[in-house]
Amino acid sequence: MPISVAQYAAFTASGMVFFYFLIRAFSRRAPETGTKSDRRSRAGIIIQSVGIGFAGFGSIKVTLASLSPAGLAGTAAVLLLMGGAIALFATSSRELGRNWSLVARMRSDHELVRTGPYSHVRHPIYLGMLLFLLALAIALGHWLQLIIAIPLFIVGTAIRTRLEDGLLEQQFGETFRDYRSSTPALIPKL
Repeated sequence: MPISVAQYAAFTASGMVFFYFLIRAFSRRAPETGTKSDRRSRAGIIIQSVGIGFAGFGSIKVTLASLSPAGLAGTAAVLLLMGGAIALFATSSRELGRNWSLVARMRSDHELVRTGPYSHVRHPIYLGMLLFLLALAIALGHWLQLIIAIPLFIVGTAIRTRLEDGLLEQQFGETFRDYRSSTPALIPKL
């Protein structure tokens, strides 16, 4: 699908902001002591990454005028999706604080976070990553790649959420089960 320079530039600029917050979350991690981790979550990370990579794979046709209706719609879609991705990642990683980690793990002083985005969905960072994937596909005009990218991403996310929920249930028992029954995993109730 053809794209405009503006939608490509919008994704590039907002992508830098997204990665700023990712690097910031990595740099704020506290030393890990007394952790219990599940390394199987790395398989989910790899599958999610392949899904995201698939959304970005292919040729790019920059032929739309930036101010054409299709060019404006593409740019607006990219900005809305990336704005959501950035907001979800930034607020979620801030709410998690020292609990944030790339792999599924539980600290000895782990807290069950139910505030901010976590009051609406249990895994808002993965929702933000899904919005990122969609914005990437739109920014590059890779609509057809979504046929493979979304299912791959969902499989990877299912692996990660199942493992993370299992660790949280082991740590917090009935409190987590109540949270799980009242709060959807990925898509908020409307």
